[in-house]
Amino acid sequence: MFKVNTYIETDNGSRKKLYRGYGASIEYIRKNRQKELRFVSGICYGTWNLAYILALTEALNLLKSPCIVTIYSDNEHVCDSISSARVNDWRRNGWRTTKGEPIANTDEWRALYRASSRHELHYVHSTGKSAYSVEIQDAIKEIRNKGGYLQQIR
Repeated sequence: MFKVNTYIETDNGSRKKLYRGYGASIEYIRKNRQKELRFVSGICYGTWNLAYILALTEALNLLKSPCIVTIYSDNEHVCDSISSARVNDWRRNGWRTTKGEPIANTDEWRALYRASSRHELHYVHSTGKSAYSVEIQDAIKEIRNKGGYLQQIR
């Protein structure tokens, strides 16, 4: 299994629903020991958690084979839910909380569950900027400047 590092960021930490950009970088070492980077970015209308779910899903979908993935992010809810297998409990419970209430962003959580199911995930809480913060934030700004939020709203 490849070891992969994933760095996830958004352009706003507000809990309110609004248009927000998100991005992620995937860093891994090829068999020839060459480092390879891939980036994903997008815009969504929703909460901070939704933006992280989308970024992580898109990043994991870039991986073609099972990997050991370390996720660096400041979003504890999303990353801990997926890496601690809490999402497995929601799935078994019909995508409902232990109180029987539907979880927010059910369709997006389902997509993240599918994208993560063949990987081994580990979460590292990261409050500082990553080595790829500039690139991630530039990709988010580029989409915003092109009016990408008008086409990419989910």
